[in-house]
Amino acid sequence: MYSVGGIPHTQWNGVEPTTGGYPDGNWQPMYNSFLPIYNNMVGDNTPYEIDINGFIGETNVLYDVTVSMDAGMSNVNQKLDIFIAEDNIWSYWTGASSYHNARNVVRDWLASENLSISDAGGAETFSGVFDLDSNWNPDSIKIIAIVQNYSSKQVHQVSAVNINDMNPDIDDDGILNNEDNCVEIYNPGQDDDDNDYIGNMCDPCNNLIYILGNVNGDYALDGEPIINVFDVLTLVDFLITNEGNECLQYATNINQDHLVNILDVISLVRNILDGEY
Repeated sequence: MYSVGGIPHTQWNGVEPTTGGYPDGNWQPMYNSFLPIYNNMVGDNTPYEIDINGFIGETNVLYDVTVSMDAGMSNVNQKLDIFIAEDNIWSYWTGASSYHNARNVVRDWLASENLSISDAGGAETFSGVFDLDSNWNPDSIKIIAIVQNYSSKQVHQVSAVNINDMNPDIDDDGILNNEDNCVEIYNPGQDDDDNDYIGNMCDPCNNLIYILGNVNGDYALDGEPIINVFDVLTLVDFLITNEGNECLQYATNINQDHLVNILDVISLVRNILDGEY
């Protein structure tokens, strides 16, 4: 990934490499070398947020990693990597001829997933399970998730959690996160009138059908979505006011170019006239 040219090597946000250090594992004198790099990057903005949750079984860990966006950004070459790391491993460091605590040692690379979200308000969850190796100290195991562009190498967001600090039931409604249809809102009844696996309590699209082109979400008595001139008017209104619920992300990008603009209005009109709906 980084074309390491020497050891010790550091890679800051994936784009700023350093090589070299002080003898005997003495990193303290490197502080002044690293500080300007840190200060140059610490104020960078990112549209991504990462939330990690799950629960521990007897021999394994189930996890959910949710990536959300508060601003738009292209998803081209954007990936989510998920790692297991063990912290504080007392190990012999040959270069220093002594023992040190090795920090955040990667034990497994769980996943490398393409991100499909690109618009503000978008979110995507990646779930999985891994076994706890008998040689690991469970109290030192972390899940680390990284959003990185595989072309530029830029790291856009990182989040880490010790598995003991994960909350298996965020909203305390008695339904575990991986089964809860409203993970962050208390809804022990799990009511879901439109059967879209999103509970009524957190579903802004409830009893509406938002598919590509059906911008206002309406449907006929038989449950089929209705796509007509009213959807064109709704799309135009959305472009003018930029007001609408999160369900519109599934319905508005008619030409699938990851941008919502007048070209989508033209495409929607053309598709309706051509009878494609």
